[in-house]
Amino acid sequence: MTISSMASMPRRWRDAIRVDPPKNVEDFFTLPGSSGISAAEHTGAVIAQLTILSNAIRTTSYNVPEALAPEAAAASINAGSGPWPDTAADGLAQLDAIFEQIEAQLKQLNTHDWNKSAKVQAAGTPADGAPGVDSLTVLALAQGASRVAAEHLPLAERVLREVSR
Repeated sequence: MTISSMASMPRRWRDAIRVDPPKNVEDFFTLPGSSGISAAEHTGAVIAQLTILSNAIRTTSYNVPEALAPEAAAASINAGSGPWPDTAADGLAQLDAIFEQIEAQLKQLNTHDWNKSAKVQAAGTPADGAPGVDSLTVLALAQGASRVAAEHLPLAERVLREVSR
């Protein structure tokens, strides 16, 4: 299900990051809605978190997984943010690229890779497995990627509808 979720995200985000003609989405992309957050901010958060999760999926699927930075754990529960893309077109292009990258990564995994896990460093600890760290499986990281994209999607869409009225 996670692979199909990633495969559907480019279309779903393109459908969400738009406004009805003759309006131009670029005029509204960076305007904050009533929540104080813009579609650009939601898009930036997804791009940043998916980049972190993609790297975490890659290193966790190694034969000897590398320790994950605390940011990977935060991203897996959709608790991160990132720089805003300059334009809606740029944001959509970055989203397309990261969705395709993660989909390709997940398709290349063997069945046994999904259960591989890596330790998550506690903030301020070295990568040598210091006390106070948890671990994440490839499956949990992939589910986190799907969660990030799916949770921000309706929020970004709602902001654009609200500010473009």
